[in-house]
Amino acid sequence: MRSTRGFTIVEALVAVLILTVGLLGLVTTSGVVTRMIGQGRQATLAAAFASERLEVLRAQACPSGGGSEIRDGVTVAWEVGIPPVPRARTLLVRVQWGTPRGPRGDSIATLLHCP
Repeated sequence: MRSTRGFTIVEALVAVLILTVGLLGLVTTSGVVTRMIGQGRQATLAAAFASERLEVLRAQACPSGGGSEIRDGVTVAWEVGIPPVPRARTLLVRVQWGTPRGPRGDSIATLLHCP
């Protein structure tokens, strides 16, 4: 007479196989999430630098020219243009940062009225 209590070796192997496949999926997903968090950090840093540069330009009475700087791996470049509107300036701030898939960037533009 066979005992009906416990697991067979085949049942135990199938359970281990299912558990292994699930754990591999979690490990792969955690790597992707870690990479996305790093990229999000760089994008947030770039947006903060662009916003900061835009505020510095707005604080000047009537800025002119342009320039660039590199901060924490983020290139911040700005240009001040003269639009056809009297007593105004266009402010354009571009940011660029590196990712494993190549450079990424963004920009902020606004119109500033000079006193």
